Amino acid sequence: MATLRASEIFSDSGRRLIAIESVDFVCDRTGSASRLYGKIEPVALIVCTPDTHYAQDIQARPVALDQLRQDMPELDAIMAPFDHDTD
Repeated sequence: MATLRASEIFSDSGRRLIAIESVDFVCDRTGSASRLYGKIEPVALIVCTPDTHYAQDIQARPVALDQLRQDMPELDAIMAPFDHDTD
């Protein structure tokens, strides 16, 4: 089963880039032999600046950032230095 993970790939005082990746591992056992297969695929990129946050998929289409934050609670801690009120 694939899960999502967030990894900070760049950060400075003005911006932070966060990669969202799908991680999938499968274990195969045949007799006394075991094999582990893994796959990591990029899913989206989140851009955080003091003025805005946005997410886009690999084809540069908008992605619902609220849904990503709900699916991955660890995003809140990564994005915290750039959180702002959107009112």
